[in-house]
Amino acid sequence: MTSDYARLLKQDFGDLKAASESWQRVSEEMETAFDRHRTKVTGPLHADWEGDDAEAALTFLEDIEMRLHVARTEAMTIAKTLGTTHFWMEQSQTDLRNAVRSAESEGFVVDDSGAVGEASCEADESPDEAKSKLDRMKRFQDEIDTAVKDARKASADGHKALSELRGDLMDRSNKHMAAESAADAQQAMKDIGVQGPQIPDNPKDAAAWWKALDDDTRREYTTLYPERIGKTNGLPSDVRDDANRLRLDQELNFVEGSDQAVPGIPEDRHNLQVLKDELDKRDGATGSKRLYLLDFDEFEDGKAVIAMGNPDTADNVGVQVPGTGTTMDSTGGQLNRLGKLQRSAEEAEPSESTSMVYWLGYDAPEVPVAEAPNLAVAGTGRADDAAPALRDFTHGLRASREGDTPAHMTVLGHSYGATVVGDADAGGKGLGADDISVVGSPGMTVDRASDLHVGADHFYSGVAGDDPIRQAQGLTLGPDPNTQVFGGTRFSTDTHGHSGYWDDNSKSLANQGRIIAGDKPDKAMYAPIQM
Repeated sequence: MTSDYARLLKQDFGDLKAASESWQRVSEEMETAFDRHRTKVTGPLHADWEGDDAEAALTFLEDIEMRLHVARTEAMTIAKTLGTTHFWMEQSQTDLRNAVRSAESEGFVVDDSGAVGEASCEADESPDEAKSKLDRMKRFQDEIDTAVKDARKASADGHKALSELRGDLMDRSNKHMAAESAADAQQAMKDIGVQGPQIPDNPKDAAAWWKALDDDTRREYTTLYPERIGKTNGLPSDVRDDANRLRLDQELNFVEGSDQAVPGIPEDRHNLQVLKDELDKRDGATGSKRLYLLDFDEFEDGKAVIAMGNPDTADNVGVQVPGTGTTMDSTGGQLNRLGKLQRSAEEAEPSESTSMVYWLGYDAPEVPVAEAPNLAVAGTGRADDAAPALRDFTHGLRASREGDTPAHMTVLGHSYGATVVGDADAGGKGLGADDISVVGSPGMTVDRASDLHVGADHFYSGVAGDDPIRQAQGLTLGPDPNTQVFGGTRFSTDTHGHSGYWDDNSKSLANQGRIIAGDKPDKAMYAPIQM
């Protein structure tokens, strides 16, 4: 029987390398098939097809998409496992061959079992020479034995990792297939000693790190570590969208059918389902209307960061921060506002493209009611907590920009979202924005527009005459930003109430569009200082 030593010494690992590359191509094909199916099949059907038959058919089609996800993840896991096993087996072979060559160059022989021996025995060698020879023989034997041991471990680790995969794509009774596949992939990576991507914390550094990776490694990280890739500011928006949609389906698959007695499960599932439903409705959109899921969090009220149009390539980018009472249930309405702002900016500058981003990356204060007073809406605590995350996000958009020409970036805030914007731009290195525009702001956490990094010349505010927020301006969140003493430019509004700033064919909407496009809005009279 051929020994492990003899097999390792002569083994050709070309087939192992080819198999790894083939499985990676399978994963890539599954990724492409999923994207095509989502955008060309289920996306348009979600938008136009209704009724019992539609619901049944879409459930079946979405099951196909889930299985494409599973095949993508497991194929990439197989590819990485085979590739890693190939690397360590080849490294062990190199170590073995080096040890054998070194032993033979010093006059020793290595038999077919890997045992090191003397080629001949010299009768006149001194005790010291004999001891030295024995020491060298032991050293070479240890090197040979270690190389064979390392190869055996690499093989065993690879076998264990592959055994984690269930390969049950045809088992329609398994309701947690995507979640289990993701967990199996992580366990397989641990089995073969892969730690995953080492991503820098700074968005600019993260962008440079990503650009330095080869395409195969990028696909591997996106498929096997979707949460880490999807949450990293500075990475390309299309990459984050791909990773986050994969993660969304995996996490939704995990909570579906889970024990409803487990605390938090109903809310988590609800938030995930709401987000998926809103994305599904728009999956057939293309060009500037295509959505990019840049981040999400299903816990408590939920968080979501969604771009309409690719912010990495658009001429103008607007980041809209919503205010009090915004939860995951608000996603549909907020996306409608995003579409209106985008259209308004494109009407202001028809030759330029605009991407709008909905940034619910913080825990917005709840609407206070008599039965449950909420002091969060009157303090800066939520804004203080949100500010670093918003700064990290906007600087990430700067870092992920394609080409040498930066986008014109406007950060917009409504209600308490304006307070978040003010807090974020006043602190740290600011938001890196060209302009800030707020509506219905209760205060910006600063005394003057000049206290913002963006400066008074690039700060714009608007407030409706009958907006109830005016009763709270100047109280606890900073002075009224619509007064001359605060500074900046107050633009004209012709809408009513606290939520009318996006009414179609209104000056309120048109002026926000002009600001997003880098133009000047129509000015309004300054509000009187409330005493």
